[in-house]
Parts: sequence; C-alpha cells; structure tokens
Amino acid sequence: MRTGNWNTLAMVAGVIALAIGGPWLAGQLKSLPHQESLAARAGQRVVALEVGGMTCAGCAAKVSGELSRVAGVSAVDVRLRQQRAFVVCDRAVSDTSLVAAVHRAGPGFLAAVSAP
Repeated sequence: MRTGNWNTLAMVAGVIALAIGGPWLAGQLKSLPHQESLAARAGQRVVALEVGGMTCAGCAAKVSGELSRVAGVSAVDVRLRQQRAFVVCDRAVSDTSLVAAVHRAGPGFLAAVSAP
C-alpha cells in the first residue's frame, strides 16, 4: 500500500474515532468543576472515616446528617457498603469533632479516621 493510502486510512480512522468518542469527551469536560469552585475549596481537606455499626440506609443517613451539622463541613458522602464516610471540611475542623458527630448519630456507631 502506498503512503498516500495509509494517510487516507489514518485520517478516516481518526474522524470515526472522533465522531464516536467526541460526545463522551465533551461530557467529561463539562463535568469538571469550574476554577472558582476549586479556588473556594483550597483551604479545605478531605477526611476519611471508618464507620462501624451502620446496617441500613437509614443509619447512613443519620451519620451523614450529624456530620453535615458540624461547623465547617461543606460536603459529606457516606458509603454504607464500604462502612466509610468522606467529609470535605475546613482545615480547622478537628478529627475528634467528626468522630464525635458519628457517635452522636446513635449509640451503636463507632468511627475512626483512616487514610482516604
């Protein structure tokens, strides 16, 4: 096959790949956070908590609610199946206040800070 044919074939393959993957890539780029929201979170940290005692979605909701009430917490993601909670909070929020919030959720809940 001559070089011109290979170039044409490569061009056609590139156009097909772009037509198929282009919409997906555009959606991924749109889902990225804006620069302003990233700058607003520059002074925050993510804390991962191992949470014991959660047996249902209601338990996870109770833990999430108590963690959300802690001053300085901006986001909470409680994962029942993993028995974990991820908390985005100001750097000034102590780990002990997050653990205490889990304990306030109910007498059967235990928490410990873990690596994310």
